[in-house]
Amino acid sequence: MSKKMADVSVDPECNDPKELFGQGVRAYILQNYEAAVAALSKASELLVNEHQDDMHESLGEIYLFYGKALLGLSREESEALGDALPKNEESENEEEEEEEGSEDAGETKTEENNVSSSVSGKGEPENGKEETKETENLLSSSSDDPGPSTSKGDGAEPSDDQQESEDVTSDLQVAWEVLEFAKQIFQKLDEKKSLAEALIVLGEVSLESENFESAINDIKQGLELQKGLFAKDSRTVAETLYKLGMAYSTNSQMDEAIQSFTNSLEYLKNRITTLKEIKPPTQEHDDEIEEIQGLIPEIEDKIADMHVYKDEAIKKVTEAITESTKKQEAASSNSNGNARVSDISHLVKRKRKIEEADNGSEGPTPKKPAV
Repeated sequence: MSKKMADVSVDPECNDPKELFGQGVRAYILQNYEAAVAALSKASELLVNEHQDDMHESLGEIYLFYGKALLGLSREESEALGDALPKNEESENEEEEEEEGSEDAGETKTEENNVSSSVSGKGEPENGKEETKETENLLSSSSDDPGPSTSKGDGAEPSDDQQESEDVTSDLQVAWEVLEFAKQIFQKLDEKKSLAEALIVLGEVSLESENFESAINDIKQGLELQKGLFAKDSRTVAETLYKLGMAYSTNSQMDEAIQSFTNSLEYLKNRITTLKEIKPPTQEHDDEIEEIQGLIPEIEDKIADMHVYKDEAIKKVTEAITESTKKQEAASSNSNGNARVSDISHLVKRKRKIEEADNGSEGPTPKKPAV
């Protein structure tokens, strides 16, 4: 469903945290992130005031969806800013040359998010059992980042573009903070499934903030929890492995990225095997098999790309080493040549001896001996 196409009803006068939470979740599912943020923000504020505790256990799920909605909103605003940034006249020609490549990169990022969402599928077996919560099934897919930093100017009035940029950064900062709260609440309650999701979304917030090491660490922790909760054919785990592969690739860890993408493929292929073994087969199962089979080539292409990037990186390093070696050899050769040309002192001495010998052959005028 296209963003914001569906009517999302969020009552601004509502003061019931449970109702606001429901409205926020519905808005999030329909990708109306602004409405979701408004509802979930108010719900969390009401509960904090009610319990006088910003770490009350009732706030865990609200913080989780609040953080996810903020992440979605920041991505939307980032995309909007990307089309509105002013051009520098001196670099216009460069930007025109790179425009086509940038568009391709933007399309690639969108496709990667779509693949990530599709990989997770609808329902997941937990320890071999089907999940029963509809909300969890619907929300098991999310797209592709410690907390993002905010920067302020020197006191001058910010431009509209600068203000919008700061708002985006602020969204990521708040997202990181509320997700940290959610993580701590789930740790206290020992709710491993929700804790895993909070960790993975924290990783996505860090990835958006280009804090790649933190992103990798959080997603890996969430993945380890999921592996203990879900079966070997889990599309939720397959999605997390895909996200981890993207985090590795952005951090130039190609071997690790290739391994993560390969493991994601393994889970998807296991899912196909499981579905084919279900008797009698249903149209729903056939549709899911077809969907997964459509995803596999895209992930295989991603693996092939990682191999190409790796080979190119090795080639560049090898060429750089070879070039450096040639320069050192050339410098050494020139240094030795100059030494041979400039060191002619022995020839000067030799020449002087020859000149003295020639003068001696003519001989001085002999003096008469004294009588």
